[in-house]
Amino acid sequence: MLTLPKGESQGLMVKPRWPSSEVLIEENVFLKLIDVQSKLPPSIRLLLVRGYENKKSQLGLFRSLSRWLGVKFFCACYPGRKDELNDIFGSNGHDVDGSHVDVSIVFNGERLRFLPFGVFTSQSHQRRRAQKHLAVIEKVKFALKQCGFEIHRNQTESMQIHCDYKG
Repeated sequence: MLTLPKGESQGLMVKPRWPSSEVLIEENVFLKLIDVQSKLPPSIRLLLVRGYENKKSQLGLFRSLSRWLGVKFFCACYPGRKDELNDIFGSNGHDVDGSHVDVSIVFNGERLRFLPFGVFTSQSHQRRRAQKHLAVIEKVKFALKQCGFEIHRNQTESMQIHCDYKG
């Protein structure tokens, strides 16, 4: 397992999601993300934001509490989307190993944010924000799939580009 601080590592940008100060990732997954980056034009950069998180650590406890509160708020905002709770608020493998990662896209030096309100961003707002960058999103997702990554099936998780390395 590699521990990556904020910055750049072998051409891959890393910016841990708050409150983390580093991203833990399996070495083979890191190398595959570098391979993904090599398949993208220079105007498109991957930004690794999340990897393995030990559920017994302080961060893991914080994430568990955040998920519990998030579920309550999400259900109040979107009562018709309860079937998505596990996809959106489950650990999605982040607590299993470093092969489950979240990446963002930096396009022409600007980070593209499709979930300005996090998972509480409505699906229609997600689609509107993504619309003008669909070609960029598709290039990134295609390169990830080519290199053995599987993109999460849930639209919200897919927009924060949660993916699992399947090899």
